[in-house]
Amino acid sequence: MSAEEKVSIALRLPSTLSAYSGGKSQIMLEADTVEQVLALLAQQHPRVWERLCTEDGQLRPHVRIFVNNELVSSASDLQTKLKSGQEVIVLPSTFKP
Repeated sequence: MSAEEKVSIALRLPSTLSAYSGGKSQIMLEADTVEQVLALLAQQHPRVWERLCTEDGQLRPHVRIFVNNELVSSASDLQTKLKSGQEVIVLPSTFKP
C-alpha cells in the first residue's frame, strides 16, 4: 500500500511507556491497520514495541489496545482497519514482570 493510501492516526501511550518513546505520550503514525501501527512502532520506537509485543510480534498477554472503544486482543483484530484521525489507545496494565 502506498504512503498516500495510509491514514494518519494517533497512538496514545500511558505515562509508564512514555519514558521509552522520548517522553511522548502520543505518537502520530501513518498506517491503516493496527498491525501496521505495531510494525511502524517497531521501527521508530523499538523500546516501546518490546514492551507491547513478544519477540515473534504477538501482543503480550497483559497489553490492552483499544480502537473505537473495542479491545484488540486476537491476531485477527490486528487487521482492524483504521480511519484518519482515529486514536489507538494503549492502557496501562497492573502486570508486574
